[in-house]
Amino acid sequence: MSEPSPFGAEIRSRRTAAGLSLGELARRVHYSKGHLSKVEAGQKLASAGLVRLCDAELGAGGELVNLLPTTACGNGANEQPDGSDPGDQETWVIGIGNNGAYFTPVSDPHLMANGTSAAVGMTFEGQARANTDAALGPFLARFDEARNLGQVAGPDVVFPLVILEARTLQVLADHAPPYEQTALLQLAARYAEFAGWMAQEAGDDRMAWWLTKKAVRMANAGGDPSLRLYALVRRADIALYQDDALSLIELSRRAQQHDQVPVRIRGLAAQREAQGHALIGDRTACMRAIDRSAVLLTEATISPQAGPTLGTARTPDLVALMKGWCLHDLGRPAEAAELLDREIVQFPPRAHRARVRYQTRAALAYAMADELERATELIVSLLEPARILDSATIRHDLRSLTKVLARRRSYPAVRPLLPALTTLLQEKRNTLIGDPLLGH
Repeated sequence: MSEPSPFGAEIRSRRTAAGLSLGELARRVHYSKGHLSKVEAGQKLASAGLVRLCDAELGAGGELVNLLPTTACGNGANEQPDGSDPGDQETWVIGIGNNGAYFTPVSDPHLMANGTSAAVGMTFEGQARANTDAALGPFLARFDEARNLGQVAGPDVVFPLVILEARTLQVLADHAPPYEQTALLQLAARYAEFAGWMAQEAGDDRMAWWLTKKAVRMANAGGDPSLRLYALVRRADIALYQDDALSLIELSRRAQQHDQVPVRIRGLAAQREAQGHALIGDRTACMRAIDRSAVLLTEATISPQAGPTLGTARTPDLVALMKGWCLHDLGRPAEAAELLDREIVQFPPRAHRARVRYQTRAALAYAMADELERATELIVSLLEPARILDSATIRHDLRSLTKVLARRRSYPAVRPLLPALTTLLQEKRNTLIGDPLLGH
Protein backbone atom coordinates (compact mmCIF):
# COMPACT_ATOMS: atom_id res chain seq x y z
CA MET A 1 0.00 0.00 0.00
CA SER A 2 1.30 3.49 -0.86
CA GLU A 3 2.44 5.80 1.87
CA PRO A 4 0.21 8.87 2.22
CA SER A 5 1.61 11.99 0.60
CA PRO A 6 2.25 14.95 2.93
CA PHE A 7 -0.96 16.45 1.64
CA GLY A 8 -2.90 13.20 1.97
CA ALA A 9 -1.84 12.66 5.56
CA GLU A 10 -2.49 16.28 6.50
CA ILE A 11 -5.92 16.44 4.92
CA ARG A 12 -6.96 13.25 6.68
CA SER A 13 -5.76 14.62 10.00
CA ARG A 14 -7.54 17.96 9.54
CA ARG A 15 -10.70 16.38 8.21
CA THR A 16 -10.91 14.07 11.22
CA ALA A 17 -10.23 16.92 13.63
CA ALA A 18 -13.05 18.93 12.00
CA GLY A 19 -15.45 16.02 12.45
CA LEU A 20 -16.07 15.66 8.70
CA SER A 21 -16.60 12.36 6.97
CA LEU A 22 -14.76 11.65 3.76
CA GLY A 23 -18.03 11.84 1.85
CA GLU A 24 -18.99 15.20 3.33
CA LEU A 25 -15.66 16.81 2.45
CA ALA A 26 -15.86 15.31 -1.04
CA ARG A 27 -19.32 16.82 -1.45
CA ARG A 28 -18.12 20.26 -0.35
CA VAL A 29 -15.15 20.33 -2.73
CA HIS A 30 -17.08 18.72 -5.63
CA TYR A 31 -14.75 15.75 -6.02
CA SER A 32 -15.77 12.11 -5.81
CA LYS A 33 -15.40 10.28 -2.51
CA GLY A 34 -13.29 7.65 -4.26
CA HIS A 35 -10.88 10.23 -5.67
CA LEU A 36 -10.45 11.95 -2.32
CA SER A 37 -9.91 8.60 -0.59
CA LYS A 38 -7.09 7.77 -3.01
CA VAL A 39 -5.53 11.21 -2.42
CA GLU A 40 -5.55 10.64 1.34
CA ALA A 41 -4.05 7.18 0.86
CA GLY A 42 -1.27 8.49 -1.40
CA GLN A 43 -2.58 6.61 -4.43
CA LYS A 44 -3.31 9.79 -6.37
CA LEU A 45 -1.60 13.15 -6.49
CA ALA A 46 -3.75 16.09 -5.47
CA SER A 47 -4.18 18.86 -8.04
CA ALA A 48 -3.50 22.44 -6.96
CA GLY A 49 -7.21 23.16 -7.34
CA LEU A 50 -8.19 20.36 -4.95
CA VAL A 51 -5.57 21.47 -2.44
CA ARG A 52 -6.93 25.03 -2.43
CA LEU A 53 -10.52 23.86 -2.08
CA CYS A 54 -9.64 21.61 0.87
CA ASP A 55 -7.55 24.34 2.46
CA ALA A 56 -10.52 26.71 2.36
CA GLU A 57 -13.10 24.15 3.56
CA LEU A 58 -10.91 22.99 6.44
CA GLY A 59 -9.84 26.50 7.47
CA ALA A 60 -6.17 25.65 7.06
CA GLY A 61 -5.17 29.26 6.34
CA GLY A 62 -2.80 28.31 3.53
CA GLU A 63 -0.98 25.54 5.40
CA LEU A 64 -2.25 22.87 2.98
CA VAL A 65 -1.39 25.08 0.00
CA ASN A 66 2.15 25.42 1.38
CA LEU A 67 2.58 21.68 0.89
CA LEU A 68 2.37 22.20 -2.86
CA PRO A 69 5.74 22.25 -4.64
CA THR A 70 6.78 25.79 -5.55
CA THR A 71 7.34 26.65 -9.20
CA ALA A 72 10.79 27.93 -10.09
CA CYS A 73 10.92 31.18 -12.00
CA GLY A 74 14.59 31.36 -12.94
CA ASN A 75 16.24 34.45 -11.54
CA GLY A 76 13.21 36.59 -12.32
CA ALA A 77 12.71 37.90 -8.81
CA ASN A 78 16.35 38.93 -8.53
CA GLU A 79 16.94 40.18 -12.06
CA GLN A 80 16.96 43.95 -12.26
CA PRO A 81 14.78 45.50 -14.98
CA ASP A 82 17.63 47.78 -15.98
CA GLY A 83 20.21 44.99 -15.98
CA SER A 84 22.82 44.09 -18.58
CA ASP A 85 21.84 44.67 -22.16
CA PRO A 86 23.64 44.25 -25.48
CA GLY A 87 23.14 47.95 -26.10
CA ASP A 88 21.18 49.99 -28.57
CA GLN A 89 23.52 49.51 -31.51
CA GLU A 90 21.83 46.35 -32.81
CA THR A 91 19.59 46.37 -35.85
CA TRP A 92 15.97 45.38 -35.29
CA VAL A 93 14.79 43.17 -38.13
CA ILE A 94 11.00 42.99 -38.36
CA GLY A 95 9.12 41.03 -40.97
CA ILE A 96 5.95 39.18 -41.86
CA GLY A 97 6.23 35.80 -43.53
CA ASN A 98 3.73 33.15 -44.55
CA ASN A 99 3.60 31.86 -40.98
CA GLY A 100 3.20 35.26 -39.33
CA ALA A 101 5.43 37.90 -37.83
CA TYR A 102 9.05 37.62 -36.79
CA PHE A 103 11.37 39.93 -34.90
CA THR A 104 15.11 39.58 -34.53
CA PRO A 105 17.53 42.01 -32.87
CA VAL A 106 20.87 41.62 -34.64
CA SER A 107 24.07 43.08 -33.22
CA ASP A 108 25.78 42.80 -36.59
CA PRO A 109 23.50 43.93 -39.45
CA HIS A 110 25.79 42.19 -41.98
CA LEU A 111 24.62 38.84 -40.60
CA MET A 112 21.10 39.59 -41.74
CA ALA A 113 22.23 41.22 -44.97
CA ASN A 114 24.17 38.08 -45.91
CA GLY A 115 21.09 35.99 -45.33
CA THR A 116 18.86 38.13 -47.51
CA SER A 117 21.22 39.10 -50.32
CA ALA A 118 18.87 37.63 -52.93
CA ALA A 119 15.86 39.58 -51.72
CA VAL A 120 14.54 42.64 -53.47
CA GLY A 121 14.29 45.47 -50.98
CA MET A 122 15.06 49.05 -50.21
CA THR A 123 17.23 50.61 -47.51
CA PHE A 124 17.09 54.21 -46.40
CA GLU A 125 20.47 55.46 -45.27
CA GLY A 126 21.03 58.68 -43.41
CA GLN A 127 19.67 60.32 -40.31
CA ALA A 128 16.02 59.86 -39.46
CA ARG A 129 14.41 63.23 -38.92
CA ALA A 130 10.95 64.60 -38.16
CA ASN A 131 9.33 67.67 -36.70
CA THR A 132 9.00 66.36 -33.16
CA ASP A 133 6.11 68.56 -32.09
CA ALA A 134 4.11 67.62 -35.18
CA ALA A 135 5.09 63.92 -35.17
CA LEU A 136 4.24 63.14 -31.53
CA GLY A 137 0.50 63.61 -32.06
CA PRO A 138 0.20 60.92 -34.75
CA PHE A 139 2.48 58.55 -32.80
CA LEU A 140 0.34 59.00 -29.66
CA ALA A 141 -2.84 58.42 -31.67
CA ARG A 142 -1.40 55.25 -33.18
CA PHE A 143 -0.42 54.03 -29.72
CA ASP A 144 -4.02 54.35 -28.56
CA GLU A 145 -5.19 52.57 -31.70
CA ALA A 146 -2.62 49.81 -31.19
CA ARG A 147 -3.98 49.19 -27.70
CA ASN A 148 -7.50 49.13 -29.13
CA LEU A 149 -6.35 46.66 -31.78
CA GLY A 150 -4.78 44.53 -29.06
CA GLN A 151 -8.25 44.05 -27.60
CA VAL A 152 -9.65 42.47 -30.77
CA ALA A 153 -6.69 40.84 -32.56
CA GLY A 154 -4.00 38.31 -31.83
CA PRO A 155 -0.45 39.29 -30.82
CA ASP A 156 0.88 38.24 -34.24
CA VAL A 157 -1.19 41.09 -35.74
CA VAL A 158 -0.37 43.74 -33.15
CA PHE A 159 3.29 43.04 -32.39
CA PRO A 160 4.83 44.01 -35.78
CA LEU A 161 3.07 47.37 -35.63
CA VAL A 162 4.13 48.37 -32.14
CA ILE A 163 7.70 47.08 -32.35
CA LEU A 164 8.23 49.08 -35.54
CA GLU A 165 6.85 52.22 -33.91
CA ALA A 166 9.08 51.70 -30.84
CA ARG A 167 12.21 51.40 -32.91
CA THR A 168 11.28 54.30 -35.20
CA LEU A 169 10.78 56.61 -32.23
CA GLN A 170 14.08 55.50 -30.72
CA VAL A 171 15.94 56.19 -33.96
CA LEU A 172 14.25 59.57 -34.27
CA ALA A 173 15.39 60.38 -30.74
CA ASP A 174 18.94 59.34 -31.57
CA HIS A 175 19.10 62.03 -34.26
CA ALA A 176 16.99 64.70 -32.58
CA PRO A 177 18.35 67.70 -30.65
CA PRO A 178 18.65 67.00 -26.89
CA TYR A 179 15.65 69.15 -26.02
CA GLU A 180 13.42 66.99 -28.30
CA GLN A 181 14.69 63.57 -27.19
CA THR A 182 12.76 63.30 -23.92
CA ALA A 183 9.26 63.04 -25.36
CA LEU A 184 10.37 60.73 -28.18
CA LEU A 185 12.14 58.31 -25.86
CA GLN A 186 9.32 58.25 -23.33
CA LEU A 187 6.79 57.34 -25.98
CA ALA A 188 9.20 54.81 -27.54
CA ALA A 189 9.42 53.20 -24.09
CA ARG A 190 5.65 52.89 -23.88
CA TYR A 191 5.53 51.22 -27.28
CA ALA A 192 8.30 48.81 -26.27
CA GLU A 193 6.56 47.96 -22.99
CA PHE A 194 3.33 47.22 -24.87
CA ALA A 195 5.29 45.09 -27.33
CA GLY A 196 6.55 43.16 -24.32
CA TRP A 197 2.96 42.51 -23.23
CA MET A 198 2.12 41.26 -26.74
CA ALA A 199 5.17 38.97 -26.56
CA GLN A 200 3.85 37.53 -23.31
CA GLU A 201 0.43 37.07 -24.91
CA ALA A 202 2.21 35.20 -27.72
CA GLY A 203 3.70 32.86 -25.12
CA ASP A 204 7.29 34.12 -25.17
CA ASP A 205 8.11 35.19 -21.62
CA ARG A 206 11.81 35.65 -22.35
CA MET A 207 11.14 38.07 -25.20
CA ALA A 208 8.53 39.83 -23.04
CA TRP A 209 11.15 40.50 -20.36
CA TRP A 210 13.82 41.47 -22.90
CA LEU A 211 11.50 44.10 -24.38
CA THR A 212 10.48 45.34 -20.95
CA LYS A 213 14.13 45.95 -20.12
CA LYS A 214 14.52 47.74 -23.45
CA ALA A 215 11.58 49.93 -22.51
CA VAL A 216 13.22 50.73 -19.18
CA ARG A 217 16.43 51.80 -20.91
CA MET A 218 14.52 54.09 -23.25
CA ALA A 219 12.48 55.58 -20.42
CA ASN A 220 15.56 56.16 -18.28
CA ALA A 221 17.25 57.92 -21.21
CA GLY A 222 14.11 60.04 -21.54
CA GLY A 223 14.17 61.05 -17.89
CA ASP A 224 11.23 58.85 -16.77
CA PRO A 225 12.24 56.47 -13.93
CA SER A 226 8.67 55.24 -13.36
CA LEU A 227 8.85 52.57 -16.05
CA ARG A 228 11.74 50.88 -14.24
CA LEU A 229 9.41 50.48 -11.28
CA TYR A 230 6.48 49.37 -13.43
CA ALA A 231 8.80 46.75 -14.93
CA LEU A 232 8.69 45.00 -11.56
CA VAL A 233 4.91 44.75 -11.94
CA ARG A 234 5.36 43.35 -15.45
CA ARG A 235 7.88 40.80 -14.17
CA ALA A 236 5.41 39.89 -11.43
CA ASP A 237 2.77 39.38 -14.12
CA ILE A 238 5.05 36.86 -15.82
CA ALA A 239 5.56 35.11 -12.47
CA LEU A 240 1.78 34.97 -11.98
CA TYR A 241 1.27 32.89 -15.11
CA GLN A 242 4.19 30.68 -14.14
CA ASP A 243 2.36 30.00 -10.83
CA ASP A 244 5.40 31.32 -8.96
CA ALA A 245 3.74 32.83 -5.90
CA LEU A 246 6.91 33.66 -3.96
CA SER A 247 8.49 35.68 -6.79
CA LEU A 248 5.12 37.29 -7.44
CA ILE A 249 4.89 38.57 -3.86
CA GLU A 250 8.53 39.66 -3.67
CA LEU A 251 8.47 41.58 -6.96
CA SER A 252 5.17 43.24 -6.09
CA ARG A 253 6.41 44.37 -2.70
CA ARG A 254 9.56 45.81 -4.20
CA ALA A 255 7.47 47.79 -6.67
CA GLN A 256 5.50 49.32 -3.79
CA GLN A 257 8.40 50.16 -1.49
CA HIS A 258 10.41 52.50 -3.69
CA ASP A 259 10.06 56.19 -2.82
CA GLN A 260 9.64 57.20 -6.46
CA VAL A 261 6.82 54.77 -7.32
CA PRO A 262 3.80 56.64 -8.78
CA VAL A 263 0.54 55.89 -6.99
CA ARG A 264 -1.01 53.94 -9.90
CA ILE A 265 1.99 51.63 -10.10
CA ARG A 266 1.75 51.00 -6.36
CA GLY A 267 -1.93 50.17 -6.78
CA LEU A 268 -1.25 47.70 -9.60
CA ALA A 269 1.63 46.19 -7.63
CA ALA A 270 -0.66 45.72 -4.61
CA GLN A 271 -3.02 43.73 -6.82
CA ARG A 272 -0.20 41.47 -7.98
CA GLU A 273 0.78 41.00 -4.35
CA ALA A 274 -2.82 40.00 -3.57
CA GLN A 275 -2.70 37.38 -6.33
CA GLY A 276 0.51 35.98 -4.86
CA HIS A 277 -1.02 35.69 -1.39
CA ALA A 278 -4.06 33.99 -2.92
CA LEU A 279 -1.86 31.38 -4.58
CA ILE A 280 -0.38 30.43 -1.20
CA GLY A 281 -3.76 30.49 0.53
CA ASP A 282 -3.25 33.55 2.75
CA ARG A 283 -6.69 35.18 2.61
CA THR A 284 -5.97 37.83 5.25
CA ALA A 285 -2.88 39.17 3.45
CA CYS A 286 -4.65 38.89 0.10
CA MET A 287 -7.66 40.96 1.13
CA ARG A 288 -5.43 43.50 2.86
CA ALA A 289 -3.48 43.98 -0.38
CA ILE A 290 -6.70 44.31 -2.40
CA ASP A 291 -8.00 46.98 -0.01
CA ARG A 292 -4.70 48.82 -0.30
CA SER A 293 -4.89 48.69 -4.09
CA ALA A 294 -8.42 50.13 -4.00
CA VAL A 295 -7.24 53.17 -2.06
CA LEU A 296 -4.21 53.69 -4.32
CA LEU A 297 -6.07 53.29 -7.61
CA THR A 298 -8.79 55.68 -6.45
CA GLU A 299 -6.10 58.23 -5.64
CA ALA A 300 -4.54 57.67 -9.07
CA THR A 301 -7.91 58.35 -10.70
CA ILE A 302 -8.26 61.64 -8.85
CA SER A 303 -4.73 62.78 -9.77
CA PRO A 304 -3.81 60.96 -12.99
CA GLN A 305 -0.32 61.14 -14.48
CA ALA A 306 0.23 62.65 -17.89
CA GLY A 307 0.54 60.33 -20.86
CA PRO A 308 -1.00 56.94 -21.69
CA THR A 309 -2.31 54.96 -18.72
CA LEU A 310 0.02 52.25 -17.44
CA GLY A 311 -1.61 48.84 -17.21
CA THR A 312 -5.13 47.94 -18.18
CA ALA A 313 -7.48 50.83 -18.81
CA ARG A 314 -10.50 48.85 -20.01
CA THR A 315 -11.78 47.11 -16.91
CA PRO A 316 -14.96 48.52 -15.35
CA ASP A 317 -13.97 47.79 -11.72
CA LEU A 318 -10.46 46.40 -11.56
CA VAL A 319 -10.55 45.99 -7.78
CA ALA A 320 -13.75 43.91 -7.83
CA LEU A 321 -12.44 41.78 -10.69
CA MET A 322 -9.19 41.20 -8.84
CA LYS A 323 -11.06 40.17 -5.70
CA GLY A 324 -13.04 37.66 -7.74
CA TRP A 325 -9.83 36.38 -9.34
CA CYS A 326 -8.22 35.86 -5.95
CA LEU A 327 -11.25 34.21 -4.34
CA HIS A 328 -10.96 31.41 -6.88
CA ASP A 329 -7.32 30.78 -5.94
CA LEU A 330 -8.28 30.95 -2.27
CA GLY A 331 -10.56 27.95 -2.76
CA ARG A 332 -13.81 29.95 -2.78
CA PRO A 333 -14.99 29.36 -6.38
CA ALA A 334 -18.71 30.02 -5.75
CA GLU A 335 -17.97 33.46 -4.29
CA ALA A 336 -15.50 34.14 -7.11
CA ALA A 337 -17.97 33.13 -9.82
CA GLU A 338 -20.74 35.33 -8.48
CA LEU A 339 -18.49 38.38 -8.25
CA LEU A 340 -16.81 37.89 -11.63
CA ASP A 341 -20.10 37.20 -13.39
CA ARG A 342 -21.53 40.43 -12.06
CA GLU A 343 -18.55 42.41 -13.36
CA ILE A 344 -17.90 40.93 -16.79
CA VAL A 345 -21.16 42.30 -18.19
CA GLN A 346 -19.88 45.80 -17.39
CA PHE A 347 -16.98 45.66 -19.87
CA PRO A 348 -17.16 48.18 -22.72
CA PRO A 349 -17.94 46.61 -26.13
CA ARG A 350 -14.39 46.92 -27.50
CA ALA A 351 -12.63 45.39 -24.48
CA HIS A 352 -12.69 41.87 -25.90
CA ARG A 353 -9.33 40.65 -24.61
CA ALA A 354 -9.91 41.89 -21.07
CA ARG A 355 -13.47 40.57 -20.97
CA VAL A 356 -12.52 37.12 -22.31
CA ARG A 357 -9.73 36.86 -19.73
CA TYR A 358 -12.11 37.42 -16.81
CA GLN A 359 -14.94 35.49 -18.44
CA THR A 360 -12.63 32.48 -18.68
CA ARG A 361 -11.81 32.81 -15.00
CA ALA A 362 -15.53 33.09 -14.19
CA ALA A 363 -16.24 29.91 -16.18
CA LEU A 364 -13.42 28.16 -14.32
CA ALA A 365 -14.84 29.28 -10.97
CA TYR A 366 -18.34 28.08 -11.90
CA ALA A 367 -16.93 24.72 -13.01
CA MET A 368 -14.98 24.36 -9.77
CA ALA A 369 -18.17 25.18 -7.84
CA ASP A 370 -19.99 22.47 -9.85
CA GLU A 371 -22.37 25.02 -11.36
CA LEU A 372 -21.95 23.52 -14.80
CA GLU A 373 -24.92 25.11 -16.56
CA ARG A 374 -23.57 28.63 -16.16
CA ALA A 375 -19.99 27.47 -16.76
CA THR A 376 -20.91 25.96 -20.11
CA GLU A 377 -22.91 29.05 -21.13
CA LEU A 378 -19.85 31.21 -20.58
CA ILE A 379 -17.56 28.78 -22.38
CA VAL A 380 -19.71 28.59 -25.50
CA SER A 381 -19.62 32.37 -25.91
CA LEU A 382 -15.85 32.72 -25.36
CA LEU A 383 -14.53 29.93 -27.61
CA GLU A 384 -14.39 31.94 -30.85
CA PRO A 385 -13.07 35.18 -29.26
CA ALA A 386 -10.38 33.15 -27.45
CA ARG A 387 -9.35 31.53 -30.73
CA ILE A 388 -9.02 34.94 -32.42
CA LEU A 389 -7.15 36.57 -29.52
CA ASP A 390 -4.69 33.66 -29.34
CA SER A 391 -3.66 34.64 -25.81
CA ALA A 392 -1.18 32.58 -23.80
CA THR A 393 -2.47 34.06 -20.55
CA ILE A 394 -6.08 33.16 -21.35
CA ARG A 395 -4.99 29.64 -22.34
CA HIS A 396 -3.48 29.32 -18.84
CA ASP A 397 -7.00 29.25 -17.37
CA LEU A 398 -8.47 27.36 -20.32
CA ARG A 399 -6.11 24.47 -19.58
CA SER A 400 -7.29 24.39 -15.96
CA LEU A 401 -10.89 24.64 -17.11
CA THR A 402 -10.47 21.69 -19.48
CA LYS A 403 -9.09 19.53 -16.66
CA VAL A 404 -12.02 20.42 -14.39
CA LEU A 405 -14.58 19.67 -17.11
CA ALA A 406 -12.91 16.35 -17.89
CA ARG A 407 -14.07 15.19 -14.46
CA ARG A 408 -17.62 16.26 -15.38
CA ARG A 409 -17.71 14.70 -18.85
CA SER A 410 -20.93 12.82 -18.06
CA TYR A 411 -22.80 16.13 -17.91
CA PRO A 412 -24.60 16.48 -21.29
CA ALA A 413 -23.57 20.10 -21.96
CA VAL A 414 -19.93 19.34 -21.17
CA ARG A 415 -19.39 16.48 -23.62
CA PRO A 416 -19.38 18.55 -26.83
CA LEU A 417 -17.28 21.30 -25.23
CA LEU A 418 -14.32 19.13 -24.30
CA PRO A 419 -13.25 18.44 -27.93
CA ALA A 420 -13.71 22.14 -28.77
CA LEU A 421 -11.54 23.23 -25.83
CA THR A 422 -8.91 20.60 -26.62
CA THR A 423 -8.77 21.76 -30.24
CA LEU A 424 -8.48 25.38 -29.15
CA LEU A 425 -5.56 24.60 -26.85
CA GLN A 426 -3.78 22.62 -29.56
CA GLU A 427 -4.45 25.18 -32.29
CA LYS A 428 -1.58 27.52 -31.38
CA ARG A 429 -0.35 28.91 -34.64
CA ASN A 430 3.35 29.02 -35.49
CA THR A 431 3.48 32.81 -35.27
CA LEU A 432 5.47 33.24 -32.10
CA ILE A 433 7.94 36.06 -32.05
CA GLY A 434 11.38 34.62 -32.54
CA ASP A 435 14.91 35.69 -31.69
CA PRO A 436 17.15 32.96 -33.14
CA LEU A 437 20.38 34.91 -32.64
CA LEU A 438 19.63 35.18 -28.91
CA GLY A 439 18.75 31.52 -28.58
CA HIS A 440 14.94 31.69 -28.71
